[in-house]
Amino acid sequence: MREKIMPILTAGLIVVIASAIVMPVSAITPPYPGSIYIKDVTVGNPSDPLNYNSGGVRILLTPQGDSVGMWWNGAWALSYFTIESWESQTGKSWPYHWRSRESVATEIKYHCWIFDTTSRVTTISFNDGWMWD
Repeated sequence: MREKIMPILTAGLIVVIASAIVMPVSAITPPYPGSIYIKDVTVGNPSDPLNYNSGGVRILLTPQGDSVGMWWNGAWALSYFTIESWESQTGKSWPYHWRSRESVATEIKYHCWIFDTTSRVTTISFNDGWMWD
C-alpha cells in the first residue's frame, strides 16, 4: 500500500511546488483609510524587494485617489500609504536613500495629471528617478 501512495504524494507535492513558483504576485489593498484612495499595492520584485534595478512598487488608484493625487497634499498622503504598504508586505524599510517620499509623491502627482491611474498601474522604481513609467 505504501508503495502505491508514495508516487501519488510525490506527484502532488511537485504540482504544489510548481504552482507556487509560477503564481502571480497578488496586489494588496492597504487598510482603511488608504483603501479609499488605493485599490492595490504590489511589490516590484517580491523575491528581492531591495534590488536597485528591479525593485520598487506598483500602485493602482481608486477614482478618489486619482483626484486627490493631482494635488501636492494628496500625493504626499498617497506616498505614505504606498510606502507603508510596501514595508508591511516586505518586512523591510523603504530605501529612502534611493527614493525619497517627496520623489514618490511627485511621481504620483505627475501620473495623476497625465494618466488614468484608476486603470493604469503607476510604477515607482528605485533606479530611474521620477516621472518615468
